[in-house]
Amino acid sequence: MRYSVSLPGNSCHFKKVFYLFCAATGIFMLTACQPESTRPASEPAQQQSPTPADTSQNALDWPGSYQGVIPCADCPGIKLTLQLQADQRYQLSRYYQERADEPEQTEGEFSWSSDGRQITLDDAAGTQFLVGENRLLLLDPQGQRIDGELAAQYWLDKQDDTTPADADSVNIAGKWQLTELQQQPVDTDNKVFLQFDPAGRVTGYTGCNSLTGTYQLQGSRLRFGPLATTRRACLEETVEPQLLDVLNKVDNISIAADELSLNRARMAPLARFSRMPAAEQ
Repeated sequence: MRYSVSLPGNSCHFKKVFYLFCAATGIFMLTACQPESTRPASEPAQQQSPTPADTSQNALDWPGSYQGVIPCADCPGIKLTLQLQADQRYQLSRYYQERADEPEQTEGEFSWSSDGRQITLDDAAGTQFLVGENRLLLLDPQGQRIDGELAAQYWLDKQDDTTPADADSVNIAGKWQLTELQQQPVDTDNKVFLQFDPAGRVTGYTGCNSLTGTYQLQGSRLRFGPLATTRRACLEETVEPQLLDVLNKVDNISIAADELSLNRARMAPLARFSRMPAAEQ
């Protein structure tokens, strides 16, 4: 005997009736009227968005000072010192070895690429770097790796914060005599000097009083700690007030040959010193 039952629409009421009908006739079958929570899904459940992958921006300890010497067409090399700050500001020093008297100083802000792997400086060239663990790779103007035999020379290495200076452009250890202050020449007969030791101590003579204190040097960035002077009464006018004001303002240095310049940002040097011979130190 055949039975035919019509189930209009998708009404669950009729499905239940059909189930009872089948049970009464000894026909056991699964019904399509299961609760929605137990019904197999016809489509896979929507998955949660995956956790963003680690990037150089969020996974590396990238703030700090980086240095390297990159190839130069008409000089032995270009020494780059790049300071990256956590607030996405930077200071960049370019020193053309045996060609320039002083490094070129640039500072501003940098931005991250959408994938968090590269940074772009807001300088005129839009300089770009690939950020690796304790290293930066200078990229070409299109943001691509520079290839060829010299490709390995475009890396900048992160500097140890405890390293006071680099040998050929930012090593200030030794004794320096003042020769120019606020763009005015200074008579060297006054014997005003500063002496830096590698441990971060500075001593000196202001033309009237002795000076002592601390300094911090990271790359080309220089900052003096509290400075103390003796309280000797000066019998004549000296450069002491101007010198102490300069030491309070300075934030970076540059060195060319045996001349040390104390600078603030990219303005004209605040003071210049000449390295004294070892015999006079």
